[in-house]
Amino acid sequence: MPAAATREEPRLPTPRGWPFADAFPRTSGTGRLHQGTVQWTDFLYDDRGARGVPVRSAITPLAPTRGTYEYLAAEAAGNGADIFRAAIGLDAEATYWRVDWNTLVDPAVPIAQFALDVDGSASTGAADWPAAAGVRSPGIERALLLSAKGAWLVDAATGARRALGAPAVDLAARSFVLRVPRATLPVAGRWTVRLAAGVADASGEAFAPVPPSHGARPGGTAVYNVAFRTHAQEPPLTGSPRSPLVANYWQEVAQATALADGDVTPFALELDWAALAAGATTAEESPAGWSTRWYVSSIEPGHGVVADTGGRQDLRPNYLGRVQPYAVYVPSSYRPDRPAPLTWLLHSAFQPHTAFAVVTPRFAEAACERRGSICATPLGRGHDGWYLDEAELDFWEVWNRLAAAYALDPDRTVLAGFSMGGYAAYRLGFAHPHLFSGGVAIGGTPTCGERVAPGVERPAGPGRCATDGDTTALVGNARWLPFHIAHGTADELLPFTGTAAHVAAFDRLRYRYRFDHYAGQTHVPWYQQDRWDDIAAAMPSGPRTRTVDRVTLRWRPHLARPEWGLGVTGAYWARDLRPRTVTAGGTARLDARALARPLPAMLPTRTFRLATPDSTTPALVTEVTWTAGATPAAEARLALDLRNVAHVRVALDEAGFGDGPVTVSTRSDGPATVTLTHGARTYTLTVAAGDQTHVVR
Repeated sequence: MPAAATREEPRLPTPRGWPFADAFPRTSGTGRLHQGTVQWTDFLYDDRGARGVPVRSAITPLAPTRGTYEYLAAEAAGNGADIFRAAIGLDAEATYWRVDWNTLVDPAVPIAQFALDVDGSASTGAADWPAAAGVRSPGIERALLLSAKGAWLVDAATGARRALGAPAVDLAARSFVLRVPRATLPVAGRWTVRLAAGVADASGEAFAPVPPSHGARPGGTAVYNVAFRTHAQEPPLTGSPRSPLVANYWQEVAQATALADGDVTPFALELDWAALAAGATTAEESPAGWSTRWYVSSIEPGHGVVADTGGRQDLRPNYLGRVQPYAVYVPSSYRPDRPAPLTWLLHSAFQPHTAFAVVTPRFAEAACERRGSICATPLGRGHDGWYLDEAELDFWEVWNRLAAAYALDPDRTVLAGFSMGGYAAYRLGFAHPHLFSGGVAIGGTPTCGERVAPGVERPAGPGRCATDGDTTALVGNARWLPFHIAHGTADELLPFTGTAAHVAAFDRLRYRYRFDHYAGQTHVPWYQQDRWDDIAAAMPSGPRTRTVDRVTLRWRPHLARPEWGLGVTGAYWARDLRPRTVTAGGTARLDARALARPLPAMLPTRTFRLATPDSTTPALVTEVTWTAGATPAAEARLALDLRNVAHVRVALDEAGFGDGPVTVSTRSDGPATVTLTHGARTYTLTVAAGDQTHVVR
């Protein structure tokens, strides 16, 4: 696998002033007890406040937030009051109150307040939160207010304050930690705790109001983010058969609705101090169905959130932080002792990681639940990265974190995607064919942008998307990787003709594929219909091909980012590939045949049929399958055809060679080094341009 998929996940720093271990759950909207603490994970990029007056276009155009709040200060980086995690700790002398921020450029920006119901009764105490928060919940006796300029214990009924000194502010950890002696704030029994965040006023002693020019209704709340909302309260698709379904892409619909009314009562943490005192530890919740998880990336392109420039796709990341979310579907049949298949569902342009959970829940049910497969959708750091650079890195790092969290069957990984995600299924599948059992492109495009026909296209953006975006030239890499392609004749965004020409490339090579040509289907309406049951049912279920006698791999060296561990390095038993030259639009190619263990000749059979599934319009299905023919005689010969290849390493034992002599024939367009390994033995051949024959003993 690329190095990006195998590197250890970076560790977030433990903040100054926090004397406990970090054991936060990875699922947003969940919490757990851990050795004297309760630790909670909030949703990422959900700091959009109340449902008010929209004042600008969404960062992700087809996935707007329900909340409408924007930030006044540039120092907020568009994300300045986003609670990432929260924790409360207890030792013999004090309690500890911690808030981790997703973005913390300027510590003076955010303010947080814990509202404390210390007797567990909603009938006592006050309802209105102090410090001009503008929200209410019953039963508040006290509140803890934290900003970079100080911390205060507030009597909710009288408003009287007691200064507690400044919290420990750790910019590296992006955390506020407040230590409160138990003599100052005695703790016992069960409390109900709530937490909200906003932007601090100039004094740091209150929430700054949000004006209508930045999304609030007159007199609206000053809160941007409320913690302790569970994943059950913020499902990706919320509503019921009796009420309209609402798309909850960023899992803040319940928050936005509650803040519009000012009542945050439903979002609370029930805190048992005796459990903390006993050092109790509970397991991390692992919900079935859709949930959102987070991981720590190896890079951080910047701080906060940025919109596209010029109002169009620019292929740059939009969500810049070091912590990134991804969506995962866990089928009810999953058991940690039984490795599950993995199905990638890669989202389209202008959509986020929750796209399939929101728009196509029926398809997800069929592709994930019925197939017993874990499914995953990375954010790709935005809606228009086309799975290049930072967006591709996100894919590999999510795979790494999934493998650490779940038992996955490495031989059953399906790479599927819609639209831009279909393009990624082509590009990533062709670049790394040995990793997948099948590819699925639904309404996908064979190039980085729109294509009417080869040479008649409009790139989605500048740079390598334009020069190196074509995948049709790489179809030859799919020798052992079957593809399922589905497209509508009336596609209004990605012309059917471009996909038909792409399918013709499979045909010319006589490779396995299935092409579902949906008569009359479009692009966006087809997606919104959520009628892809037949596509899900036909997803590959068999294992990936491991034993091969021929490796064909053409790649685009200009797309590699070695500093991030991205790029083609080999496939099957051909490894450590390096190009001789790297130019925009250029390719390198290896064609290697190992005749020591020949496979039967694969004889293609093409069939046509009309499919009339109940779930969608009729489709003309063209399918090419293989049947086994005669097996050639084995011989101890390795044939290498090298084009713009500076180095390749062949694992002879994995390619089926024994201990005897091996004849190596090479054809190259320039000098190259060929390294041959067999167990602990290594042979190095220096290859010149032209045809050569070597015998390795």
